[in-house]
Amino acid sequence: MDSKYWTIVKTGEAEIRALENIPKEVLSKTLPLIEITRGRKITKGKTEMYPFEKRLSKLKEIYRGQTVAIDVTSEESLSSPEVDYLYMPESGYKNWIDFLLQLKDENIFTEIIPTILFNFDDIDFERNIVQQIHSLKSNFKTILYRSSIADENCYEDIEFIGKEIDDNNLKIIIDCGYVPQASYKNVSNKCIARISNIKKMVASKYEYIIASTSFPNNVSDLGDSDSDTFSISEINMYNEILSTHNDVIYADYASINPIRNDTIRMARGWIPRIDVPLKDVIYYYKKRRPKGVRAYASTYTQVARLARSDYRFPHNLSENWGIAQILSCAEGGAPSASPSFWISVRMNIHITQQVQRIYSI
Repeated sequence: MDSKYWTIVKTGEAEIRALENIPKEVLSKTLPLIEITRGRKITKGKTEMYPFEKRLSKLKEIYRGQTVAIDVTSEESLSSPEVDYLYMPESGYKNWIDFLLQLKDENIFTEIIPTILFNFDDIDFERNIVQQIHSLKSNFKTILYRSSIADENCYEDIEFIGKEIDDNNLKIIIDCGYVPQASYKNVSNKCIARISNIKKMVASKYEYIIASTSFPNNVSDLGDSDSDTFSISEINMYNEILSTHNDVIYADYASINPIRNDTIRMARGWIPRIDVPLKDVIYYYKKRRPKGVRAYASTYTQVARLARSDYRFPHNLSENWGIAQILSCAEGGAPSASPSFWISVRMNIHITQQVQRIYSI
């Protein structure tokens, strides 16, 4: 099945928790682009390591029997020596190819769609890229080219790739990253122009995937009150592009901002907040802990009650894991006082809502 909904999923704990609690019948309607990022730090003697295999193994079980796309993060803050190892360009990106072939031999996924990696520090750039593409073509049915909407060099890349891939087995993902609410029309126009330009360049009928998110790194960027609502403007952006190019596929970051703030230490603590995704908007409630109260649980309970009492609360999704966590918290259960847990809740609900919206379930 060609999915109408791609999700960009990093190998983070919050993402894995959210995905582990989505029923297979919902998850099977998504096509994940698994972006490999560093794992939890392990110290052996004086050596620090960030192995990602443990988290990746969980994603293997979650997506067993599905088609997946695989990429490696280009975010420096999410990288590590183990991740950089896959980017080494020697011998046609041999480390990357070996990793993919091992994954293929495990026979966990129905199909693997690998991304072409580019290491621009390579002194033998073209030869290694060509060798990588030939290896990918020999072993995989479909290949993915991913580039940022801000990258004007994409035309050179695609012209170069087109000489090596002259069939229709290339998918192009135009990654818009975080698109602020007020900017989506400008970015959608850029995407429309990008696709039009590529179509003029190449004869092949490639598939185009538009990926973005409007969820901010900090909700204070949008509203600083105790409650607010904002549009999931990646949907609006996609619809604008669809009106010109009817062959594009929708993708998002499953409501998680691509720029992480995981490493930021909150000396004064955090403000408990619960987000409730609907089909085209997300609303939230937040409340600061009272002075002198060290625990967060009671405040999260108050926030959950506010979220539940909102007339828009999706009671029809009571069987959804994320919604169940909010309802449990509102009853005093307080399943967790960790911000990471509530990110999982939001992502879990968001994917369910988008599957229902896209497939008209």
